[in-house]
Order: sequence, then C-alpha cells, then structure tokens
Amino acid sequence: MSLTSTISKPETDGELGVDLHPVSTSRRPTQHVEKVREVPAMDGEVKEKLHTDSERPERIYAVPIHRRPDLLASCADLVNSEWRRSQAARVHSLQKSCPEFPVCLVLLRGRGETERLLGHARLSRVVGRSSSLFVESVVVSDAERGKGYGRTLMEEAERYAESRGFKRLCLTTHDKQHFYSHLGYVLSMPVQNAGGMAAFVPMEMLLRLSRIQSEEEEEEANTQTQTRTKMNAQVPQGGACVVGSPPPSSLHPPPPPPPSIPPPSMPPLPLPPPPPSIPPPLLPPLPPSIPPPPPSIPPPPPPPSIPPPPLPPSPPPPLPPPPPSILPPPPPQSAVQLVVQTLTETPYRDAKGVPIYWMHKDI
Repeated sequence: MSLTSTISKPETDGELGVDLHPVSTSRRPTQHVEKVREVPAMDGEVKEKLHTDSERPERIYAVPIHRRPDLLASCADLVNSEWRRSQAARVHSLQKSCPEFPVCLVLLRGRGETERLLGHARLSRVVGRSSSLFVESVVVSDAERGKGYGRTLMEEAERYAESRGFKRLCLTTHDKQHFYSHLGYVLSMPVQNAGGMAAFVPMEMLLRLSRIQSEEEEEEANTQTQTRTKMNAQVPQGGACVVGSPPPSSLHPPPPPPPSIPPPSMPPLPLPPPPPSIPPPLLPPLPPSIPPPPPSIPPPPPPPSIPPPPLPPSPPPPLPPPPPSILPPPPPQSAVQLVVQTLTETPYRDAKGVPIYWMHKDI
C-alpha cells in the first residue's frame, strides 16, 4: 500500500491543498508520509517531498564470507587488528570457510556503495557434540564499537546456527564473561574445538585423539556409576562383589600343582683312603723345679674403697601403644575432581597460562 498526493496551485495566500489517494502495489513496501515539506519551484508551484524507505536506517545482516570473496582482504585487516598475523596467513584462514564448517560470518550494514563491514565471527564443529558449534574470533570494528553491534553479531551467529539445526553454542573468553552472561551464556565444562581440521580429518578420528568424552561416553559413564551404586547396596553379608567380575561362589579353585619329579640318583663316589697317622713329636724333659723364694713382708692393706653414689632411678619403660582402633576404610576418591568456576575466578588456563572462561548457550 502506498500513498500518492495530488498537489494543486495555492487557492489562497499560503494555503495548500493536498489530496491523498491509497494505491496498492505488490512489489515494493508501503511508503509512509512522515513529514510534508514545501519545496518552491521556478514557476512558483509548490511540490511535496516524501520520505521513502531509502531514507530509513540501513539494514544490518550477516553472510558467510565464502559467498563474498570480495571481502577477504578487508575482513583479514579487521581480524588482524585484534589478533596480529600476516595478511597472507589470515586470508588463507578465511578462505577455509565452507558450508561443511568452519564458517566465517561477516556482519554488514547497507548495500552497494554504502556497504560497510562491521564485525566477524567464526563457527566450528565441536568434537563429540553433534548438536553444538564453537564460536571464536569474535571481533567488531574499532570505529563501530559501543553501538550494540557485538550483541547483533552474536544474535546473527545464533540465528545461523539454529537455521543449520544446531542447538548449542560454546565459546571461551579471557575477560568478556560478563558481556556473554548478559546475552544468556552460562559457565560450562571445556569442550574440544575441531577448528579447520574437520574439513579434512573425519570426526571419528578427532574424537579418538581428543581427551574429552563424547556425549555417548558421558551417558555410558553415568549409567555405569548408577549401576555400580545399586549393586554395592545389594551385596549380601559375608562377601563382596566387584562390578564386572563373577561372585566368589562361582570361582573355581585353582588346579593342584604338578607332582615334583626327583632328580635321577647318582652312584656313590668311593671315599679316599685315610692319610697315614703321624706320631706326635717328643717333648724335651722338664727342668728341675726351682723352690719358691722365701715369703716377703706383706704389703699394707689398701684403703677402704668409697662406694659410688647411687644412680638416679631409671624412668619407667614407656607404655605400649594402644591397639589400633578398627575404622572403616576411607571412601575411594572419585576420578572426577570438583572444579569451581565463577564469573570472577576460573581454574582453567589457555596454552599461554592465561585464565580462560568456558561458556555455552542453548539456542
């Protein structure tokens, strides 16, 4: 629906007659007369100027860069303004954008000559998470920051991911966790980003090389934990059973050891003849005994000895330690450690040792 006007010549001083007639059109959107301005003409007639859709705010939208290869150089400059890299290496990284991921989205404003590059975001697959995408390299032009384009860029990324059938977006940040929290993102556990390797390495191989469990492995681990808890609660008295092994009653006794075979007997060796006996040597006769000397004057008796002072009584021997009390064995430590992550503290670090926050949002 559009409005057209028929302008007549002024009938009185300063008066203007305007006749508006609605005209329906099917191809272009409705035009609204927001303000009527009088434009004097050379012949004295007054014409009316209408505000059309072209004068409204320019449209903002996102498009994959592999559909706009003409923006590779300017987008490389935009990303390099935040993370320094050579121009050729950055262009080569952007050229990996494809429908099979990773996908590099560029945020644009306007069309044709008035088109302007506002921001960039890259979406990659997540190893072991078939319904998740990883958001990285989120950057907005320095000249356009503070105008809400960061939020618009994330909304466009969510809209694109939802249109491709994905249900969750994951990301990491060093210092923008409060910004993403306002957008609905929450703290989460780390995931494995496939990056550009998903284009030439099968996802199954990436999952084998990854140290993070997949969705199926996590569900299986949770099921085994619940089963182990139930079986431990149902163990009868007088015996225990480890999950995955047969009960003690079903174990067969080990076979007896084979009988030992004595070594073959050897004939006894003949004993050597005894050596001939040697008579002992003859001793010389003893000299005649010498009579003892006459008794001499006995020496004076020694002075009486002073007894040593009595030793102090020795301390009583220490008491034996009390018998150890029978305590139940400590519970086994869980292999999964409790990791606490808040919007102000995180236990995670990146490859350079800088604190990093893991977040996700269900879309």
